[in-house]
Amino acid sequence: MATNVTGAASQRLLITGITGYIGFKTLTIALERGYRVRGVVRSESHVSELRSKSHLIGRSHDRGQVEFVVVPDFLKEGAIRNVVDGITAIVHLASPLAIEAEDYEAGIVQPAVSMVMTVLEAAAQVKTVRRVVVTSSSVTLVPFEWTMSPDSEKLYTASDINATPTPPFKMAIEAYWASKALARTATRNFIHERKPQFDFVNLMPSVVIGADERIPANGPVSALLQGTRASVMAPALDSSLNSPFPYVGVPVHVADVARAHVDAVDSSCVPGNSEYILSSDTPEGVVWDRDIHAIARKYFPNEVENGILPLEGSLTTIKWRLDGSATESTFGWTFTSFEETMKGLIGQYLQLKQSETDAAGPYQVGTESPL
Repeated sequence: MATNVTGAASQRLLITGITGYIGFKTLTIALERGYRVRGVVRSESHVSELRSKSHLIGRSHDRGQVEFVVVPDFLKEGAIRNVVDGITAIVHLASPLAIEAEDYEAGIVQPAVSMVMTVLEAAAQVKTVRRVVVTSSSVTLVPFEWTMSPDSEKLYTASDINATPTPPFKMAIEAYWASKALARTATRNFIHERKPQFDFVNLMPSVVIGADERIPANGPVSALLQGTRASVMAPALDSSLNSPFPYVGVPVHVADVARAHVDAVDSSCVPGNSEYILSSDTPEGVVWDRDIHAIARKYFPNEVENGILPLEGSLTTIKWRLDGSATESTFGWTFTSFEETMKGLIGQYLQLKQSETDAAGPYQVGTESPL
């Protein structure tokens, strides 16, 4: 995909969730391609943080290519409507995470659905908006109960959907699966029933991993070993990072997810009212422990040998066959392989690890094994 889309400068994108892992990369790609962007943040401090983490964002802000609007409470009546004027496309990435709460319905499910509906309602009132791109998830393809008794032979496509998640939800991750499914259904129903002037694209990433560009070269390792990244790094490191539950073996590089969001803005590339799975190494997926061990030994043999990468942790794999062919065909590019994704993630870990103990310079990663 070209780095400068024809006509990009004439369009203005509203992007939510830009301080997040995927949103930050989405913002930088949009700016690289020449789009004008209005980014939603929750506080003024986030503006200075974004500028400090990216020279591109700082320069773009200085010359007016990106502007930031502070919306402390996304769900406050009129809060988003007031920042949509003049926007041609909305990329909605912001959504509650699977965090512990006293009431999962109120803390995770309802906010996720309400945030999507708030964006759609605001877009419907601004006639310049022609497209809304929504970050959904591959977990919307199956019910949470599938993880207890998975059908690992069926090939799941973007037409699959968990249409009827029912409370009560007993854990945060279960509520998260339900929130994504209900938000996806709400988006489809809104377009079908209201028939607004804009269309939508739902993007359904699988397990999003890869290096985090928000972390500076001298940043703490702890910033990298968060959430999903910590769990997938466990097989390369030690059992302190082991996940309490297994992971489906369907990774996707964060940069691929981000560029798909920017690509989806272009109606000449991606048709409207459509949905796409974002996942690499389809349809068979990966086996976390086996494949991460192999990647570590291939690209970082010295670090494995001297115990910097002890390979003592584990991440149990649930096989999940996903079909990514329609996405690659429509978007015109191939997903980054799991091998390249983990090579970059492990490489960033080693650089950050060394920066904590050696102020003299970046870590010199090992040479690639010929085997």
